[in-house]
Amino acid sequence: MTRAPPAQLVAPARALAFLLPKLILDAERLAFIAAPGLHGRRRGGPGDSFWQFRDWQNGDDARRIDWRRSARGERLYFKEREWEAQASVALALEDTPGLDYQSQTALPSKRERAVLLLLAMAAILLRAGERVALAGITPPFSGSHALTHLVSALLNGGSAPHEPRARRIRFGEFLQPDPSFTSPPGGAVVQLLDPAECDFPFTGRLIFEGMRNEPPIEAANAAAWRDAYRLRIQAHRESIAQSAHKSAQTYLFHRTDHPPAQLLAALYQAMLRQ
Repeated sequence: MTRAPPAQLVAPARALAFLLPKLILDAERLAFIAAPGLHGRRRGGPGDSFWQFRDWQNGDDARRIDWRRSARGERLYFKEREWEAQASVALALEDTPGLDYQSQTALPSKRERAVLLLLAMAAILLRAGERVALAGITPPFSGSHALTHLVSALLNGGSAPHEPRARRIRFGEFLQPDPSFTSPPGGAVVQLLDPAECDFPFTGRLIFEGMRNEPPIEAANAAAWRDAYRLRIQAHRESIAQSAHKSAQTYLFHRTDHPPAQLLAALYQAMLRQ
């Protein structure tokens, strides 16, 4: 007889079951907006599957001339196979307490936007024939059910070794000083910030609460801090970009009040160039 799950596990399980199809639907919708008409990146190379015929060129292996096709005309046709080696991409959500911040209820939190971008990027890569993993959580997946596995693992957690040669795409706020991005060449760093963290629209006397055990900071006139703050956050963004570039990573920036498709399209194009 199967034992019923503990009562304290029922509500979280139902919440996860509710989120799963919505996350998949939202991610796939955004993926199609950012990369319409994508049907995979096919290319010639080592493999067993036929890809296309092309004219035989000097230096091609004569054993792969298709004599039956060539006999129909006056040209020699080379039988090209499809390259079957899939590349692995590891997607990482750099989890910090600040990801839950949202300055307006009409805006998504940084976490919500990061998860959407991560899953939509996974959908694009899977459609392009790549193998996709959640860094440190899952092995690489491919195929029609891979996105469902990735969403479930993102919600439930897991543990898997990171493939050392996989390109990594990191999503996070990266507000800590002097981050280091160590991974194989390629990949990307996507920094997400709330518009209030960029513009500092605050006025009057305010108390800014710290994260975890950080003490609160009181501003007698918050507007007087605006110019200095903006210079500092811009300098910090530039330092993140420099750290990413030192590790041969593409740096991209996103505000949560901007359309996610623009960032996703730029990220996919950056991965294509690598």
